[in-house]
Amino acid sequence: MTNRVLRLHHVGVVVQDLQASLVWYRDHLGFEQQYSFTLPGAQVTMIARGDARLELFQVEGAAPMANERKEVETILKLGGVNHFGLIVDDVDETVAALAGKGVEIVIPPSAVPNGAGDRFAYIRDNERMLVELFQPVF
Repeated sequence: MTNRVLRLHHVGVVVQDLQASLVWYRDHLGFEQQYSFTLPGAQVTMIARGDARLELFQVEGAAPMANERKEVETILKLGGVNHFGLIVDDVDETVAALAGKGVEIVIPPSAVPNGAGDRFAYIRDNERMLVELFQPVF
């Protein structure tokens, strides 16, 4: 059965302000809106950049992100997804450009301690969710 899984299709993210998140991901990371729809009590939009897809949900009555999910020191102590990673071609250039736009850099570009030469950085989106920028060695 596991041979049928090909790759990750998308990550679903609950946001407080769908329009603000659409603008942030478009303006900062180049995502484009693919389509939108409604569910009972929710507005939903799929955005994509290449193979990376995020399904953004604005849900009536949804609680804002818990403070423990906003801090690197506490997020790893919580169950569930704590971030998602996006492949970039140059993590240093990407982080410099985002910092120039006022994006919060949580962890500056660093080497992955695997000895392969991969590099990573962490930023926060408009709702303070952690996003990893990952530069693999191909």
